[in-house]
Amino acid sequence: MPKFPPLMTNFLILIAFTLLLPGCGEKPKQDSKINVAYIDGSPISRKALDTEMKRLSQRFYINSMSEKQRQQMKKEVLDILIGGKLLYKASKQKGITVTAQEIKEELAKTKKEYPDTKKFKNDFTEADIRQKLAVEKFISLEFADKTTITDKGSKKYYQDHLADFTRPPQVKVSHILIKVAEDAAKKEKNAALKKIKQIQEKLKNGADFSEMARKFSEDRSKDNGGNLGYVIKGQMVKSFEDAAFGLKKGEISDIVTTKFGYHLIKVADKKPIMVVPYKDVEVKLKNYLKERAIQEKIAKFIKERRQKADIKIYL
Repeated sequence: MPKFPPLMTNFLILIAFTLLLPGCGEKPKQDSKINVAYIDGSPISRKALDTEMKRLSQRFYINSMSEKQRQQMKKEVLDILIGGKLLYKASKQKGITVTAQEIKEELAKTKKEYPDTKKFKNDFTEADIRQKLAVEKFISLEFADKTTITDKGSKKYYQDHLADFTRPPQVKVSHILIKVAEDAAKKEKNAALKKIKQIQEKLKNGADFSEMARKFSEDRSKDNGGNLGYVIKGQMVKSFEDAAFGLKKGEISDIVTTKFGYHLIKVADKKPIMVVPYKDVEVKLKNYLKERAIQEKIAKFIKERRQKADIKIYL
């Protein structure tokens, strides 16, 4: 089954989150030491940008990035913050309103996801929540509600991207591993080889493969009887892969050598190459195409608004 990247979802989640960052709902403070940008006089604080960078560092290992990469990400995050501000301004121009009850409910929901009550009170205000909800309403009204994916359009995408909906051949494999390093001494290799041969002999005499794996394998899959599940080409080292795909269902390989040591491999099932039917992916495909179309509309809208806005950046 093909996987559709959650394009708009990630984009909107980031906008929604950054709209809640401290400093995104503040009144203007004309100070470039406190704020990194002004959009038509409305500020984005350095604290807001730093908070988002800190959050992203937990997901994308920012600390391992070069300084150049870090600065590039900071610019991209700031662009999203600016986009959020422009969307909020557009929502006000559209006359979108947020009720006190909606703010109350959203605050309660956000608080549940924020374990530090003191920090929650410091970071989230009614103004922040109002801005977030207004933008969500604007996006729904102006983009989501006006975007429709037809059967013809989704079928054309499916036909034009058949490779994305083609499942490669798969084999369901289990293995028994006796570890030995590639550069191990001959004595160690011989001892490991002797051990795997003894296991192989037991299997030839009718021993159960999964039981042998649980008892003797030196791989963490031993607890599952050596089961590695379904694999496709490119997932395993070549010698292991060649042996696995060369076996028939139910067959056990001869001893296979890899950089990890010596293996015995059993194939429990084989699935040939297959094109996933359109009906099986129709709903997910239409959702994906709609999300992509909405994101493109939002990006175009923000680009046009940026060209008209008075934006000052002090990064």
